[in-house]
Amino acid sequence: MKVKVFTASNIQDAMAQVKGDLGRDAVILHTRRFRKGGFLGFFGREMVEVMAALDTPPPAPAPERKPVPQVVTLPRPGDEDAKVTALQLEMANMRKMIEQVLAKLPRQEKQRPPLYDLLVKNDIEPAIAENLVQGLPDEGPLTGNNPAFVRQLLMERLTNHLQRVEGIVVPETGSKIVAFIGPTGVGKTTTIAKLAANFAFGQGMKVAIVTADTYRISAVEQLKTYADIIDVPLEIVYTPDEMKAALFRHRDKRLVLIDTAGRSPRNQYQLAELQALLAVDPYIETHLVLSTTTKYADALDTVNRFSVCSPQKFLFTKIDEASNLGTLFNLLYQFPTTLSYITTGQNVPDDIELANPAKLANMVLRD
Repeated sequence: MKVKVFTASNIQDAMAQVKGDLGRDAVILHTRRFRKGGFLGFFGREMVEVMAALDTPPPAPAPERKPVPQVVTLPRPGDEDAKVTALQLEMANMRKMIEQVLAKLPRQEKQRPPLYDLLVKNDIEPAIAENLVQGLPDEGPLTGNNPAFVRQLLMERLTNHLQRVEGIVVPETGSKIVAFIGPTGVGKTTTIAKLAANFAFGQGMKVAIVTADTYRISAVEQLKTYADIIDVPLEIVYTPDEMKAALFRHRDKRLVLIDTAGRSPRNQYQLAELQALLAVDPYIETHLVLSTTTKYADALDTVNRFSVCSPQKFLFTKIDEASNLGTLFNLLYQFPTTLSYITTGQNVPDDIELANPAKLANMVLRD
């Protein structure tokens, strides 16, 4: 009898090895699951070990060099033959039972930890959620039956994916030009007013606002009202040439904020217009403004289409209105882009802050 041990990451692969090596007549003698690698039992990879056997017939005797005629006598069946036949029948029955059990395994759902369900509930994509919980220890004796310990490990993983944070950094000398782009209705105009007030009042900088949002009269009037209150100049431009001239006029300002019209991600003509507007100065820093309340599929489409404008940073609005941060985290997981600010309400100049990775990770896991 030939006995071999096979190791694989799952029972299906192990059985495939058994069939490939020993054939379909092999008999499973033993199976077990164990963890490979890791540290003190944590973060190990689950493996499957299968011990199988094949009842091989004894080798045929070598033929004699000088065969002589012999009288062949057929053996008479006896007790030993009956035992062998019974054993072979029993092994065949066992093999059939094992194959029936294995046939049902693919239809059994893989058991996932509760934190996976919490992530999916908060609109984290299933594939992303599975990667995040992979290798986390069970909430069992090895962790002191303390789910808070496992949750903290997951929190650290979430935080690590949100580490790239940087707001508007104005150099000690010269000026900074920052443009805000994005679809309609995400709150670009209000966000610009908040930032202008914070840099003008909070840091005492000379600030100017340039708006190219000439599609909506209400937007221009709203921004003009904010500019008057903050006491900063406001320029309205319609063409790339006018944009270039306005930036030249305000070259003495420490910070110039550019408001653009909300563009439909599916309107290629409008996106081309936006590209031409931003191309007047290669040093314009572009922030793509996205609403946290947008569905992930729609936000993903927006990011892909606005990529023609090469945004350097993401800015998320309406954190206070979102039931979860699934869209925000999914995008930053897919696109490791720098995160700048988040807005938490409509109040100007309040309700805007530099993104905090630990705070956002905690919000991703809220029940």
